[in-house]
Amino acid sequence: MFKNLKLIFSPKNKDIRKRIGFTLFGLLIFAVGTTIPVPGTEGAISNLGLWELINAIGGGALKNFSIFALGVMPYISASIITGILQMDIIPYFTELKDSGEQGRQKINQINRYIGIVLAFLQGFAMAFTFVKGAGTVEYLKIALILTGGTAFLLWLGDQITQKGMGNGISLIIMAGIISTVPKMFIDTFKTLILNHWLISYGNSRIYNICACISINSSRSYIWGIFGKKNTNTIF
Repeated sequence: MFKNLKLIFSPKNKDIRKRIGFTLFGLLIFAVGTTIPVPGTEGAISNLGLWELINAIGGGALKNFSIFALGVMPYISASIITGILQMDIIPYFTELKDSGEQGRQKINQINRYIGIVLAFLQGFAMAFTFVKGAGTVEYLKIALILTGGTAFLLWLGDQITQKGMGNGISLIIMAGIISTVPKMFIDTFKTLILNHWLISYGNSRIYNICACISINSSRSYIWGIFGKKNTNTIF
């Protein structure tokens, strides 16, 4: 393993170092973008509820209602839709699936168009849900900003794929999930330890165990009469 790491910093592998650096720089841009809120939406979201999963995938962007709040989820939804349509539902998509590399490129392009449309619809729905008291123009502005954020992430993912290491969109999703893991552990620790739930539960279990041991180790004396002789029988 360490030998392979040394090879990365070898003068012969200058191209690999550039690709790794470009990938890290692209992921850094994504991380910074998740902290930039959409103008006029500061503090719009206080409780995520069922949206917590999307927030985890997006690296906390939804909780901040940032410009990357939608992430690449619209593109993933579009990929699922076109994948279903390729199952002999629409002949055109079936033909594209069987057309090799050229067909896959065409499907990928269609996924992006559908993803942008879904991003606008989802952005408008999110603006209407979380931003209260705004007008239609304000909702449209927020939807356009969120759509632009998704489009930028798709472009950034393409750049990472071409000039960096691995699949760019997959790396963006992975980076979003990894960035939320420490906070998830901290929240779990606060809930289970600091709120004394785990301590109370552990104490109750200890009491039950001690009670069982005490009952099992106890002895009772019963007077028994056998013939003309009295004796103590221990159970």
